[in-house]
Amino acid sequence: MENRNTFNPSRVRLGAAILFVATLLIAGCGGGDSSPPPPPPASISVSGTVFYEFVPPNPICQGLDFGSIQLRPIRGATVQLLDGAGNLLNSTTSNDSGDYSFSVVASNTTVQLRVRAELKRLGTPNWDVEVRDNVVDPTDPNPPVLSARPLYSIVSSTFSTGTSNVIRNLTATTGWDGSSYSGNRAAAPFSVLDAIYSAMQLILSADPGAGFPPLDAFWSVNNTSTSGPSDIDSGELSTSFYRSDLDALFLLGDANADTEEFDDHVIVHEWGHYFEDNFSRTDSVGGRHTIGDQLDARLAFGEGWATALAGMALNDPLYCDTGQPGTTDGFLALGAEEGAYDPQGWYDEVSVLRFIYDLWDITNGDDGTEPDNGSIGFAPIYNTMVGPQAFTESFTTVFSFAAELRPMLSPANQAFLDSQLVREDMTPGFDKWGAGELNDHPFDLPGRDVLPLYVDLPADGSVINICANDDYDGSGDGNKLAVYRFLRIDVPSTSAYDVNITTTTTGALPPDDPTDPRDQSDPDMFIFRDGLLAVFGHSGDANEEIFTTPELSGPDIYVADLREFRYADPDSPLGFPDQMCFDVSFTPVP
Repeated sequence: MENRNTFNPSRVRLGAAILFVATLLIAGCGGGDSSPPPPPPASISVSGTVFYEFVPPNPICQGLDFGSIQLRPIRGATVQLLDGAGNLLNSTTSNDSGDYSFSVVASNTTVQLRVRAELKRLGTPNWDVEVRDNVVDPTDPNPPVLSARPLYSIVSSTFSTGTSNVIRNLTATTGWDGSSYSGNRAAAPFSVLDAIYSAMQLILSADPGAGFPPLDAFWSVNNTSTSGPSDIDSGELSTSFYRSDLDALFLLGDANADTEEFDDHVIVHEWGHYFEDNFSRTDSVGGRHTIGDQLDARLAFGEGWATALAGMALNDPLYCDTGQPGTTDGFLALGAEEGAYDPQGWYDEVSVLRFIYDLWDITNGDDGTEPDNGSIGFAPIYNTMVGPQAFTESFTTVFSFAAELRPMLSPANQAFLDSQLVREDMTPGFDKWGAGELNDHPFDLPGRDVLPLYVDLPADGSVINICANDDYDGSGDGNKLAVYRFLRIDVPSTSAYDVNITTTTTGALPPDDPTDPRDQSDPDMFIFRDGLLAVFGHSGDANEEIFTTPELSGPDIYVADLREFRYADPDSPLGFPDQMCFDVSFTPVP
């Protein structure tokens, strides 16, 4: 019988040879490698960082320093992936480092990148900001509406995605060739966008769920300053400004005159007016003003607030407004931490700026007076602006702001607030009506018709006499201290009221010319309730203003401003009195 367990070396060798041959065949050996290469990946990623070039100012704001250009990330902007024909394939948003990424992109495909000068976010928080060119072709009979005018963007050259992940960066450059702008000024709109982004981040630090109403920022290389009225379509602007009726900023960009795109404090200052308009409230009368002017209290607060906001948002106390690029021109170098700018007080926008900024910052200033190294943080400032300041019965001034802020603070921070008021020559302890304020005479002027800030006007037909003057308004801007007089009216019951204003300063008027009413007084009055205009009288009648209000609700508090229009009238005659007085009554209609 055969023994099947018997060892047979020949069989082992044969089996090993068969196994070796099989292994060679499986491995493709013996006849060369004839297998196909692995297929390319179906998709790859495209990622990178987007930047813009920022030009800082020279020391003391003496022009722009093109020798120290900074590369800054384009934050929060829309980044798009396009095909070779410019069609949209995908869209994302750059992060705070300027990074973007598209994770699933077809390989071996021709694409390009586009970065749009816009900030878009849905949900909570949310915003919608676009930077556009406002100037249109003057020969176009049907120019597009402002919201449809060209939006700025940068576009990369086309490139192939290939078969592996792609890193592609993109930079918006200044277009500066060393002596002038000779290329596309692509960085400008992104610099504007980034300043606005910084402002929004400050708000989000106090209110993470904030919703920002849509905003357009209009910048153009053709936007230039003019002494006449603004013409947005042609780019002739009185200056850079915010228009509340359009929810839009307008910024200068004429390289032969003045540019604002790298003056980030100017941009955020104008954005500060947008904030007041949409988050809080402003009663500012606006108009021309400059540093050192003694302003209407509403204007002083609005301008001081906007500049303080810029310093806080940019974490930089030096407000720079440079001039023509390539020169050492600078219109303003205003430091929130610098020495005092006389005169100090509630009527001075720099005092308001320094007061608000120093409440927030923790750095000791170099003004040589009381220290300002405390800080209440931004949240109480924000909460005051969006809360009681927005709904105050009085006009919005530093008095309403400080008085409404004070109860939100601890005793220690209340003392700190008071110390900052003292630094700016304001009197601690005032209320929102300014009652308790003692500073009524900047420089050596008499301080007439300045305090009390509000004069009570009885709603019972009683007559009061009140005066206004142009002591502080030699240019006839109509927005300086004592040009407007504030009235507080406690309306006891719902009724219509007869308003009678009669000029009592008649003897000093120029000789009467019946054909020209400009040689006579023209009193005007505007009446408000919680910041909303209720009624006004500005008929142009000589030496009087008489009108009847619609039904006013009561009991309630109304405020009014009374002015002599001739102090804002560019055609006022020489020799017009520098003080005008009026008898005023407010009588319920039977």
